[in-house]
Amino acid sequence: MKSKPTTAAELMAELEADPTWVADRDVREAARQEQMAELRRAQAPLLAELAAVGYCVQSVWDLVNTATPYPGALPLLLDHLQRAYPIPVREGIARALAVRDANFGWGVLLHLFRIEVEERVKHGIAVALAATADDSNIGDLIGLVSDPRHGTSRVLLLEPIARSREPEAQAAFASFSKDPVLVKEIGFIERRRQRRKR
Repeated sequence: MKSKPTTAAELMAELEADPTWVADRDVREAARQEQMAELRRAQAPLLAELAAVGYCVQSVWDLVNTATPYPGALPLLLDHLQRAYPIPVREGIARALAVRDANFGWGVLLHLFRIEVEERVKHGIAVALAATADDSNIGDLIGLVSDPRHGTSRVLLLEPIARSREPEAQAAFASFSKDPVLVKEIGFIERRRQRRKR
């Protein structure tokens, strides 16, 4: 006879009755709370400057997750992206710059992407570059994607190249299909194109 499956509530009750599991959970939660407090303290200068120009947020990630435009915050974000912050804060700042209105900072973003060594932050800057790119700087994007030193962050730069109607962009996009790091994303983009044509 088959035994009755354990429900989620029953499993949780079993775990809560295990003193070792409870102690481990409490240690993990305390560490998580301490990390969150540390990140709040670290980004306090940025949050204070944002509040001074009318953007009252608890974390820079609140900007990443809002649909409300924040054009007045963008110069501050670009300035603070160049400062020393913990990785999650720097990544959040970079991703908060992933809006079309941040295109005034293209040169700074490009420079920061080239020198960034932390993968999470580099990914965030790549997202910002992709969001602010247009045909006037498509050559810069092609150069970044062509350079394998930029690793998997290059995948995040493909979309604006694929969208561009510039012959240089179309030729480069076709050539990228030979790159093993890029080939999977290129396949996704091509399938989306085919669906749109139907």
